[in-house]
Amino acid sequence: MTELVFSKWSPGGNTTLLFPAKGIEEREQVKLARQALEEHHLGGEQAGFVNLSEGRLRMAGGEFCVNASRAFGALMALAEAEKSHPQDQSGQEGGEYRCDAQVSGWPTPIALRVRGTLPFWDVEACLRLPHCPVDNLGPDEYLVRLPGIAHLLLNADTHSFPDDCMAATAQIREIRGLAAFPASGVIWWRKRQGKLEMIPLVHVREARTTCLENACGSGALALALLLARLEGGHLFSVMQPGGSSLEVCLGKEGEAQTATVDGPVALVARGSVWLEGA
Repeated sequence: MTELVFSKWSPGGNTTLLFPAKGIEEREQVKLARQALEEHHLGGEQAGFVNLSEGRLRMAGGEFCVNASRAFGALMALAEAEKSHPQDQSGQEGGEYRCDAQVSGWPTPIALRVRGTLPFWDVEACLRLPHCPVDNLGPDEYLVRLPGIAHLLLNADTHSFPDDCMAATAQIREIRGLAAFPASGVIWWRKRQGKLEMIPLVHVREARTTCLENACGSGALALALLLARLEGGHLFSVMQPGGSSLEVCLGKEGEAQTATVDGPVALVARGSVWLEGA
């Protein structure tokens, strides 16, 4: 059996397991993550492996994830607080903590701004955006390609949410060639009473996981990029299925386009888990 230290996070409901990466090869990470994510172990929607000293996060499937990046920011803030106050095991330092993280799938460091104390934080991820193509594939159907993940955005007023969403999205991924991406989401979105809502279903190729998620940060970013192109604007509040919203702000830094994604992050649990060796 393999013993792994873990922390379990809820960035807006997108439950995320984080494990130390030291001594675990990438091929082992995928196998261990799949076990840990099963309901009879820890459960969750996704998993990543971290190197705190280097500020690095690698998702189990090598994909890009905004919400896991935000959870990693809270983990680094907590680790720094506990290092500064070793007698206080709660890590209750508070204030604002800033750090940079290198995250799988994304080409440049991500600036993270953390506010709050154990077990609740608000974490903002600031990204420098490369070119992110937005392709119209049909009526109210757009593919937004981000580094490390692509999202197919379906206006729910035109494309109703299917009864068997797993089978429907598997077919959509095949038809639209989404298997070419490390991860892909199929997102149904709509405006209701002036508010944006989305339902994301995300598939990670290497981890072979498909999950109807309670929140998706990269999906909210993709939706903001689409709506900015179609309707203009730069501030978007996107309600997630888990009940909280993600705030997306598009901007510029010199000639570079930027985006921030901000929202709540909670620590759910931490400890050790025993898994079968990879």
